[in-house]
Amino acid sequence: MKKQPMRRSGGFWPVFAVVVVFAVTIMSAINVVLMDTGLGNTVEFLLGLALGIGTVVLAAILVYLAIGAFKGIPIAALSLVGGALTALWYLKENNPGSIARHFLGAQNSSQSFAPDAFSVPSLGILAVAIGLILGLLWLLWKSQFTALPAIRKVLLVVACLIFTFMSVGTIRTLMGDGYNPYPNDGARPERLSALNPAGNPAEIGKYPVNLLTYGAGTNPRRPEFGSERDIESRTVDARKLLPEWTTFKKRMREDYWGFGLESAPLNGRVWMPGGEGPFPLVLIVHGNHGMEDYSDDGYAYLGELLASRGFVTVSVDQNYINGTWSGDFQGKEMAARGWLLLEHLALWRDWNLTQGHPFESKIDMNKLALVGHSRGGEAVSIAHSFNRLSHFPDDATVSFDYGFNIRALVAIAQVDQRYHRRVQLHDVDFFSIHGSYDSDEPAYHGLRQMNRISYTNADYHFRAGVYLHGANHGQFNSGWGRYDYSAPGSWTLNTAPIIPGEEQREAAKVYISAFLESSLQHDERFIDYLKDPRSLATWLPERTFVHQYADSSFAAIADFEEDIDTATASQSDGRIVGQNLAVWREEALRHRDKRLQGSNAVVIGWDRADASYAIRGLDYGFASEERSLVFAVSGSTEKLPDSSTDENAPQSGDSKVPTIANFSVSLLSNGSQAATLAVSEFAQLIPPVRVQYLKNKKRNKEQYNAAWEPVLQYVEIPFDAFRDAYPELSLDEVDGIRFDFDQSDEGILILDDIGSVQRIRAAVAPPTAASASEPTQGTLNAQP
Repeated sequence: MKKQPMRRSGGFWPVFAVVVVFAVTIMSAINVVLMDTGLGNTVEFLLGLALGIGTVVLAAILVYLAIGAFKGIPIAALSLVGGALTALWYLKENNPGSIARHFLGAQNSSQSFAPDAFSVPSLGILAVAIGLILGLLWLLWKSQFTALPAIRKVLLVVACLIFTFMSVGTIRTLMGDGYNPYPNDGARPERLSALNPAGNPAEIGKYPVNLLTYGAGTNPRRPEFGSERDIESRTVDARKLLPEWTTFKKRMREDYWGFGLESAPLNGRVWMPGGEGPFPLVLIVHGNHGMEDYSDDGYAYLGELLASRGFVTVSVDQNYINGTWSGDFQGKEMAARGWLLLEHLALWRDWNLTQGHPFESKIDMNKLALVGHSRGGEAVSIAHSFNRLSHFPDDATVSFDYGFNIRALVAIAQVDQRYHRRVQLHDVDFFSIHGSYDSDEPAYHGLRQMNRISYTNADYHFRAGVYLHGANHGQFNSGWGRYDYSAPGSWTLNTAPIIPGEEQREAAKVYISAFLESSLQHDERFIDYLKDPRSLATWLPERTFVHQYADSSFAAIADFEEDIDTATASQSDGRIVGQNLAVWREEALRHRDKRLQGSNAVVIGWDRADASYAIRGLDYGFASEERSLVFAVSGSTEKLPDSSTDENAPQSGDSKVPTIANFSVSLLSNGSQAATLAVSEFAQLIPPVRVQYLKNKKRNKEQYNAAWEPVLQYVEIPFDAFRDAYPELSLDEVDGIRFDFDQSDEGILILDDIGSVQRIRAAVAPPTAASASEPTQGTLNAQP
């Protein structure tokens, strides 16, 4: 009779066990899917399911064997010891104060109570809770609960409550947006009193805009490029550019699209400005996204703006080589992405020369730009590199014959590690924009590409970039959204600090338009916008922007690339002297993923206001009225060495809001003469920004390593500003510069690319009102 309740409650234990086993195997499958092996979600899920089932069976055998070892121990003792150990683990992971604040609704309590929702303990506790609840409901449904002894009723209900209570944090983490752990980092750009006469680069221009599409083949999935297209294009044979298009991936893709790589269509949607032309041509290409969720229409916000300002703008369709359930090419398709862009340019070249074609003479083939997002950002650099080659470097049986005058490249949230070759760029204007909350591409790899650009001819070229705090990867495309991972990985993302998509795209419009006006239309008024965020503050969202800039007129004073001697400068006779510095070292800058940025810099720290860093013995004449002193600078989250300990290494932490100390720059000449200006008179110094991509801080550190990475901002000070402040100064006699850390008692800075640049470039002058009154020859330099 004593065993009767167990028999009557027999339905509880099977339900409970099945739920727990099911949860564990699903958890295993989800974790394998999160690995993103490129095999496709279906294969990954099945592999994870098999691993989960195998592990459960093995563990069940081990538990069965272990039960015999505990037969002699009283059940009460086992329960107490097991409970104590479980409580010890739980309170270690979440201290009692954090738990209390969380359940009392204290402000920002989630900052210390954000469990790792996909960890084994978290999902295990959640599985037990669900199993207990379902088992209890089973007993109630079968009217067996009342037959249980009173102690078992109490224990069952208490167990349900405890495990449900312990699961609340996991459920809240999975369902919530997260929180902003660093709300005070960075700084909004100040507004300059005088506006640039070029006006708002994101303002709609004077040209009417027509939307057209072109394509080839049947395109059964995309009628806008098939039966409903406006212009017939052509197909190309891309098989040698993507030999991985084989076996299962090949069959599944061709079943979906209705064509193979032997007849890959050149598809595009065109925003065409009204007027005779010829106009500059801008091709935009998307990155890797689920191929069934078409990406090419997500750049209409750019296409409409640029076309209204006199640029023929095309969003190129490459969806058929994107990732899907059956697999991802894992970057093996990068060469094809770049090559397809060149084939589109060849198509437009042919149309431009074909009598009677709707696009005849519409394009100025000397003004070409490529814009790419994500893997498309790397693809534009690949295309520019292939454009100069006679053969495909990965298979020289494929001949190239392009040679286009690609003047400008734009990389949006660029990847820089998918293609197996690191692309070196030469003689091209380059712009990069990247968001700090880009969890798909968390490192600002556009900096690496910028550092691999060289200038070899007499033409003026420049490279610029902007780091937008709070922007993510996907929202640069209007269809990709706030989640840079697909489910289930998206459930772990900390999306609360991400800015609205409309703001992110508005910033992209402002910068990309300004860049293209500068590069393709040769309107130098827009270059100032790329040097200082304050010049654009009137039209930008109220967010933090960090600017980078360099051009082909740069002459290095100290770029820290020449050797490992901290006392030498880039100029052959230059010598560096530090005074009263607490930190002084040269090092290779690294991204948060520990990859190299491709540039060395000097790290300088001080704990007294008479510290300085000087470069002497420079060539006379480096300072002139026609040039400016420039350098790149960032604050640091590193701590100064603690004099109360024996450790000499700098300490780092993120509990304190990062700042950047103001400092001065002096020009030095023979004797003791010095002309000193505060840097804050010429630039708004932006403090470092930190990010947390995942809701769980511990998992975030494991996956993304650092909360910040060095992103240096550009500073330019005209040499004649020193002379204006010190009329007795003779620029011809200046032979040194000195950074004086006299504005604060302590601080740490990172300095790089100290040198000089030409203040006014030799370029086409801004148009007069008379010449800009009509949209002739595709030029739109004046605001309507």
